[in-house]
Amino acid sequence: MSKRIDYEQIAAKLDYPTLDKKLEQLAQREPPKNRKTAVDLLEPLRERLLALQRKGWSSKQLVDELKAAGVPVSPARLRECLNHWTKGGKVAAKKRGVKRDKRAAAPTAPPAAASPGGRSKSPSGDSQSKLGLTHG
Repeated sequence: MSKRIDYEQIAAKLDYPTLDKKLEQLAQREPPKNRKTAVDLLEPLRERLLALQRKGWSSKQLVDELKAAGVPVSPARLRECLNHWTKGGKVAAKKRGVKRDKRAAAPTAPPAAASPGGRSKSPSGDSQSKLGLTHG
Protein backbone atom coordinates (compact mmCIF):
# COMPACT_ATOMS: atom_id res chain seq x y z
CA MET A 1 0.00 0.00 0.00
CA SER A 2 1.30 3.46 -0.78
CA LYS A 3 2.10 6.05 1.86
CA ARG A 4 -0.24 8.98 2.36
CA ILE A 5 1.04 12.33 1.17
CA ASP A 6 1.46 14.89 3.93
CA TYR A 7 0.42 18.10 2.21
CA GLU A 8 1.06 20.22 5.32
CA GLN A 9 4.70 19.21 5.29
CA ILE A 10 4.97 19.91 1.54
CA ALA A 11 3.30 23.33 1.94
CA ALA A 12 5.80 24.25 4.67
CA LYS A 13 8.76 23.44 2.37
CA LEU A 14 7.34 24.85 -0.86
CA ASP A 15 8.81 28.07 -2.25
CA TYR A 16 5.62 29.70 -3.52
CA PRO A 17 7.24 32.83 -5.02
CA THR A 18 9.60 30.73 -7.18
CA LEU A 19 6.77 28.44 -8.26
CA ASP A 20 4.56 31.42 -9.07
CA LYS A 21 7.35 32.94 -11.19
CA LYS A 22 7.80 29.65 -13.06
CA LEU A 23 4.06 29.38 -13.77
CA GLU A 24 4.00 32.99 -15.00
CA GLN A 25 6.79 32.17 -17.46
CA LEU A 26 4.84 29.15 -18.71
CA ALA A 27 1.73 31.28 -19.20
CA GLN A 28 3.64 33.51 -21.63
CA ARG A 29 4.73 30.58 -23.83
CA GLU A 30 2.75 28.35 -26.16
CA PRO A 31 2.06 24.92 -24.69
CA PRO A 32 4.02 22.08 -26.25
CA LYS A 33 2.13 19.78 -28.58
CA ASN A 34 2.81 16.25 -27.48
CA ARG A 35 0.94 14.54 -30.26
CA LYS A 36 0.40 15.72 -33.80
CA THR A 37 -2.32 14.34 -35.98
CA ALA A 38 -1.92 13.59 -39.66
CA VAL A 39 -3.91 16.75 -40.40
CA ASP A 40 -1.44 18.81 -38.31
CA LEU A 41 1.51 17.17 -40.01
CA LEU A 42 0.19 17.67 -43.54
CA GLU A 43 -1.32 21.15 -43.00
CA PRO A 44 1.65 22.98 -44.58
CA LEU A 45 1.15 20.82 -47.70
CA ARG A 46 -2.62 21.23 -47.74
CA GLU A 47 -3.06 23.35 -50.85
CA ARG A 48 -0.51 21.37 -52.86
CA LEU A 49 -2.12 18.02 -51.92
CA LEU A 50 -5.61 19.31 -52.72
CA ALA A 51 -4.43 20.62 -56.09
CA LEU A 52 -2.82 17.28 -56.95
CA GLN A 53 -5.97 15.43 -55.93
CA ARG A 54 -8.07 17.71 -58.17
CA LYS A 55 -5.69 16.95 -61.06
CA GLY A 56 -6.41 13.24 -60.65
CA TRP A 57 -3.64 11.91 -58.42
CA SER A 58 -4.93 9.05 -56.26
CA SER A 59 -4.39 8.97 -52.52
CA LYS A 60 -2.20 5.86 -52.99
CA GLN A 61 0.05 7.69 -55.45
CA LEU A 62 0.31 10.72 -53.17
CA VAL A 63 1.07 8.50 -50.16
CA ASP A 64 3.86 6.76 -52.07
CA GLU A 65 5.46 10.15 -52.73
CA LEU A 66 4.96 11.28 -49.11
CA LYS A 67 6.47 8.05 -47.78
CA ALA A 68 9.49 8.52 -50.06
CA ALA A 69 9.94 11.94 -48.44
CA GLY A 70 9.72 10.43 -44.94
CA VAL A 71 6.05 11.07 -44.11
CA PRO A 72 4.52 7.81 -42.84
CA VAL A 73 0.83 8.13 -43.72
CA SER A 74 -1.69 5.62 -45.03
CA PRO A 75 -3.94 6.22 -48.05
CA ALA A 76 -7.01 6.07 -45.79
CA ARG A 77 -5.58 8.69 -43.45
CA LEU A 78 -4.65 10.95 -46.37
CA ARG A 79 -8.18 10.63 -47.78
CA GLU A 80 -9.50 11.53 -44.33
CA CYS A 81 -7.31 14.66 -44.30
CA LEU A 82 -8.33 15.67 -47.82
CA ASN A 83 -12.01 15.21 -46.94
CA HIS A 84 -11.51 17.19 -43.74
CA TRP A 85 -10.02 20.08 -45.69
CA THR A 86 -12.54 20.07 -48.53
CA LYS A 87 -15.72 19.52 -46.53
CA GLY A 88 -14.96 21.28 -43.27
CA GLY A 89 -14.33 18.15 -41.20
CA LYS A 90 -17.95 17.71 -40.12
CA VAL A 91 -19.14 15.36 -42.86
CA ALA A 92 -17.91 12.16 -41.23
CA ALA A 93 -19.69 12.95 -37.98
CA LYS A 94 -22.91 13.77 -39.85
CA LYS A 95 -22.73 10.50 -41.81
CA ARG A 96 -22.24 8.47 -38.64
CA GLY A 97 -25.22 10.18 -37.05
CA VAL A 98 -27.44 9.51 -40.06
CA LYS A 99 -26.62 5.81 -40.07
CA ARG A 100 -27.36 5.51 -36.38
CA ASP A 101 -30.66 7.36 -36.78
CA LYS A 102 -31.75 5.17 -39.69
CA ARG A 103 -31.11 2.00 -37.68
CA ALA A 104 -33.05 3.33 -34.74
CA ALA A 105 -36.02 4.34 -36.93
CA ALA A 106 -36.10 1.12 -38.99
CA PRO A 107 -39.29 -0.88 -38.46
CA THR A 108 -38.81 -4.17 -36.71
CA ALA A 109 -40.06 -7.40 -38.22
CA PRO A 110 -43.44 -8.54 -36.88
CA PRO A 111 -43.40 -11.67 -34.73
CA ALA A 112 -43.92 -14.97 -36.57
CA ALA A 113 -47.58 -15.82 -37.05
CA ALA A 114 -48.81 -18.86 -35.19
CA SER A 115 -50.30 -21.75 -37.15
CA PRO A 116 -53.90 -22.78 -36.49
CA GLY A 117 -52.69 -25.71 -34.40
CA GLY A 118 -51.08 -23.33 -31.91
CA ARG A 119 -47.55 -24.09 -33.02
CA SER A 120 -45.39 -21.64 -34.93
CA LYS A 121 -44.33 -22.81 -38.34
CA SER A 122 -40.66 -23.36 -38.87
CA PRO A 123 -39.05 -23.04 -42.28
CA SER A 124 -38.06 -26.69 -42.20
CA GLY A 125 -41.59 -27.75 -41.30
CA ASP A 126 -43.02 -25.87 -44.28
CA SER A 127 -40.58 -27.47 -46.69
CA GLN A 128 -41.29 -30.94 -45.27
CA SER A 129 -45.03 -30.50 -45.71
CA LYS A 130 -44.55 -29.38 -49.32
CA LEU A 131 -42.53 -32.48 -50.02
CA GLY A 132 -45.05 -34.76 -48.30
CA LEU A 133 -42.58 -35.75 -45.58
CA THR A 134 -44.73 -34.90 -42.57
CA HIS A 135 -46.11 -37.60 -40.33
CA GLY A 136 -49.69 -37.23 -39.86
